[in-house]
Parts: sequence; C-alpha cells; structure tokens
Amino acid sequence: MPESVPQIYTYYRTESPTQTAETAKLQQDTLEIWGFPPQNIYQSDIPKVKAYEGKLPQGRRGIEFTTDILPDSGCRPGDPRWSGPRAGVTVENGCAKIKIMTVTNYQLKSNCFNCQ
Repeated sequence: MPESVPQIYTYYRTESPTQTAETAKLQQDTLEIWGFPPQNIYQSDIPKVKAYEGKLPQGRRGIEFTTDILPDSGCRPGDPRWSGPRAGVTVENGCAKIKIMTVTNYQLKSNCFNCQ
C-alpha cells in the first residue's frame, strides 16, 4: 500500500513589531516559525504560532511559508494558530515553534519589488 503524501498548506505573516525583518531572516535561516502567548483581545498564557491562511497580499511586507503541520482545531477561518506541545509543535522557553518546508521573505528589499 503506498504511503500517503502529506498535504502542504500556504500561510503568511505580515511585517509588524513582532514580525520584523530580523525575525523574518531568522525564520528563513532556521525554517521555523515561532510564537509567544497572544497579548491582544485573544489574551492567553499559551504560546501560539500565529499566521494567516493563503498567500501574502500583493503590496504587503511579510513572509509566506508552507508547512504540512495542521493548525489547531477550532481556529477562526483564515486565522490559524499552532499550540502545543503536540506532533509538529514544540514549546521551549515559553515559545511555540513549528517547522516549515519553504519560506519566501518579502521583508527583504531584494524580494519586495511590489511592496509599499
């Protein structure tokens, strides 16, 4: 019986005070995305990797990445989160981490030809 091929999903994160160009470069180098406990309206003490579903909108700075690790169940549509520890999600020093397969860094000037 053939092995099942994992599905690969595309997600993005936009540039922000917590998704800086330096962070994007580290994510590109390590092929990991990290997340800390949310501090906004969805406050929690559980570290979570946060992203958006799909491709980075044109004209926005950020990163686009692929992974075969499914987000947590019960997330708002288009607003995936990964928390753990569980298969594919590690938690170290209060930080959730997922491995990614590919990353395109649109926070680098050389890749950001359509950014504002």
